[in-house]
Amino acid sequence: MADRSGGRAVIGVILAGGRSSRMGEDKALLRIDGRTLLERTHAILLEAGMERVVISGEAHGGIADRWPMKGPIGGIASVAGELADGELLVVPVDMPRLDAVTLAPLRDERRMRATRWAGHPLPMRLTLDTTSRATLAELIGLEGRECSVSALQARIGVATLSLDRVDSQALANCNTPDDWREANA
Repeated sequence: MADRSGGRAVIGVILAGGRSSRMGEDKALLRIDGRTLLERTHAILLEAGMERVVISGEAHGGIADRWPMKGPIGGIASVAGELADGELLVVPVDMPRLDAVTLAPLRDERRMRATRWAGHPLPMRLTLDTTSRATLAELIGLEGRECSVSALQARIGVATLSLDRVDSQALANCNTPDDWREANA
């Protein structure tokens, strides 16, 4: 099945397995415009042409996080263990202003194994293949910044898109109650 861009189909991945410790409550269940962030993110991924959407995070009916203390890399690696090779569009659940227009250039840019917006490691398009799987497996064994989305991108190669093509407010994530208030002001 092809996505709306005419290329290989893309699977949307929502990272929703975090502890939300700085927020003090589950970020996926925060409500905006009458929907939870999880519901909103799911709808945006479908609007952006995803073939299907999977959730990283067992608490939300998704794929259990095999490495719960490894942050986004743990979630991505857990999802990768359940999916066939292909294209993924990985989105954190805590971006309340994200939209399909912001995701489309990431979905369509395929020069490298990963694509991101300048200064924003997530959301990203990721080619799931032997190389990215092996790199994820290596990163799981590391700590701190060495086990990060930026480290993954540096190792497998990343195309970085200029922010002049996007409203940077769409890329703001909410990790604290102050971030949430600011995003919804």
